[in-house]
Amino acid sequence: MSEALRRVQLDLRAARATYDQVLRQSERLAWTLAEMGARRCREGEGLCQNMLDRTSDRFDLDWLQCCDADGTVVLSASGNSIGRSALGGQVVRIAMDEHRPVSGTELIPVEDLARERPKLGESAHVTIQSTPHAKPGGPEELRHGMCLIGAAPMLGSDGELLGAVIAGKLLNRNFDLVDEVQKTVFETVHLKGKSLGTVTVFQGDVRVATNVTDPSGHRAIGTRVSEEVYDRVLREGKPWLGNAFVVDTWYVSAYEPIRDVQSKIIGMLYVGILKDWYNTIQRKVVLTFVLLGLMAAVAAAVASTWLATRLIRPIRRLTDAAEAISRGDLDYRLPQPPRADRDCVKKLTIAFNRMAEALQQREADLEQSGQELHRWNENYLNTLEFITHEVKNQLAAMKLNLFAVRDGYIGEITEEQKEALVDVSTALNRTDEMIRNYLNLSRIEKGELELRLRPVSVEHDVVRPVLRERSVAFRERDMTVEVELPSGLVVQADPDLLQVVYENLLGNAAKYGCQGGTVKVGGAVEPGHCELWVWNEGEGIAEDRLDDIFQKFTRLPDADAEQVRGSGLGLFITKSIIERHGGSIRAESEPGQWVNFIFTLPRGDAMPEEWADDTLVVGATPAPAEGGD
Repeated sequence: MSEALRRVQLDLRAARATYDQVLRQSERLAWTLAEMGARRCREGEGLCQNMLDRTSDRFDLDWLQCCDADGTVVLSASGNSIGRSALGGQVVRIAMDEHRPVSGTELIPVEDLARERPKLGESAHVTIQSTPHAKPGGPEELRHGMCLIGAAPMLGSDGELLGAVIAGKLLNRNFDLVDEVQKTVFETVHLKGKSLGTVTVFQGDVRVATNVTDPSGHRAIGTRVSEEVYDRVLREGKPWLGNAFVVDTWYVSAYEPIRDVQSKIIGMLYVGILKDWYNTIQRKVVLTFVLLGLMAAVAAAVASTWLATRLIRPIRRLTDAAEAISRGDLDYRLPQPPRADRDCVKKLTIAFNRMAEALQQREADLEQSGQELHRWNENYLNTLEFITHEVKNQLAAMKLNLFAVRDGYIGEITEEQKEALVDVSTALNRTDEMIRNYLNLSRIEKGELELRLRPVSVEHDVVRPVLRERSVAFRERDMTVEVELPSGLVVQADPDLLQVVYENLLGNAAKYGCQGGTVKVGGAVEPGHCELWVWNEGEGIAEDRLDDIFQKFTRLPDADAEQVRGSGLGLFITKSIIERHGGSIRAESEPGQWVNFIFTLPRGDAMPEEWADDTLVVGATPAPAEGGD
C-alpha cells in the first residue's frame, strides 16, 4: 500500500502536468493570434473571421474571440457573442490591464456560455446527484461552467491596447483531458468491469469531467466527493492522499485543489487506482508463497534455493528501483532482460523502465517550464528598472526647463501662460511620483529593498518634511491636516523608506479626501511597538475592498478621474515597506464618512527633548513651516 500511495502521487503529478500543458497551449495560441492581429491592424487589415474559424476547428476550441480595448467582442469563431462582453473573467482583465499573455481556470455563468453557443450552455449545466459519504446539503445544480482560458493583448506600435484574443475550452462533460491522462498513465486495464485507474476534474465538490462510472456503467457526472476529502482539499486547501470512497467503490486516491488566477479554490484534480486491484495482488502473493512453502517442504534443498532466488531477487530489485524513483532518482534503471515472453517479472521490469523514462521526461519538461518562467520574470524586472531610470532622467531635465520658463528666468510670460505651465508642472509631478513607484516596485520584486535602520523621530524626521512637500496639494483642496503625535515618539526604521510610506498615505488623503475636509496624522506607543495612523474625511472604502486595495495596480474606488492618475502601486509599496520592517498595515472605513490607515513599527530610542511639539496643523492658510513653504 505504501508503494501504491507513491504511485498515485506520481500519477497525480502527471495529470497536473497534462492539465497545465493544455492551459499553456491556449495561452500560446492566444498570444500568437494577438501578435498576428496587432501586426495586421498596423497594416490596416486586422484578424479575419475565416482565420478564427480555421484555428478554432484545428485546436478543438469551444470558443475563440477577438475583442476591442473595452472588452466587447468584435469577432467570434462560430459564436454568437459579437457585441457582447468577452468570455474570460479575470484572465482577460489581467491580460488587458498588464499587457501580457495569461492563462488560468475560471468559472463562467451558464447563461454567458449559452449565448456564445447553446451547446456550451447545455454541457455546462450539471444536475447534482445524491452520493454516499458526500457532505450533507449543497445546491441541486451547477450554474457555472469550469473553463480553461488563455488570453493575450493586441498592442499597437506605440504600446497602446487595441484589444485581446481569448481562447477557451469548457471542462464540463469534456472527457478528452481525463481520458488522455487515463490512457497515458493506466492504459486500458480493467478489473471487474471497472477501469483500473480513473481521473476526475471537480468543480467545487462535483464531478464535471471524469471516467469514474456509476453502478449503471455511465460516467458519474454530477456525483460529489466524500466529506473528509471536501474538508481537507476545498476548505483547508491541502492535498489529500489515501483510501477514498469514490461513488460506489474504494480507490487509492490523490486529490489536489484547482485555483483560479486569484488563487481562489474552485475545484479539484483527482487520480485514483482501484483498491481491489491491490487486494487481489495481495491475495495472489499470499497464495503463491503458501504454495511455494508447501513445495519447499517436499522438494529438495537445491530446488528450494533455486526457486527462492528466482522469485525474490527480481522482486527485490524492483522494490529497490521503486524506492529510488520515489526519492527522485529518475535516472535509475533496471537491467533490461533479454526475453520476457513468458516471464511476468521480466515484463514488469521492462514496464518499470518505460515508466521511469516517462517520469524523467515529464520532470525535465516541468523544470524547463520553471526556468523559462524565471527568465521571463527577470527580463521584465530589468526592463522595468531600465525604462523608469531613463524616463526619470529625461523628466528631471523637463522639470528644470519648465521651472525656468514658469518663473520668468527666460523671459516674461502672461498669466494665462503661467497657469498652463502650472498644469504641466502638476502633470510632471504626478509622472515623477508614478516613476518612483515603479522603481520601488522593481526593488521589491527583485528583493533589493535594503533597510538602513536607526532611531527615527516620526514627526521631525518624516511627517514634517512630507507635509512641506504636500502642503500645496492640501491648500488647493482647502483641507486641514492635524498632526497629533506623542512627544518623543521614535521608531526603529529606515527614514527614507518611512517617508515613502507617509508620502503615499498623505498623497492618497489629498487626492481622495473631501473638499475642505480634515486629515489627522497620529500615533500611540504600545508595548514592544508603535501604532501609527493617517485618517481623513471622505467617501471611504467599501468593506469588501479593504483588503484588495493593498494589491498591485489597484486604485482606491469612488474617486474623480481627474484625481486618479497614479500607477495603483502606492499602497502595495507601502505595505511591502512596512512588512519589511516587521510591522503590519490595515485599513478601516465608514463608507461616506472616513477612512483610516493604521500600521505598526518597532519602537526606537527616546526622542530628544528639543524635538517635543504636541500638535502641528496644516490647513488652507497654514503658518509657514520651518525652513519651507
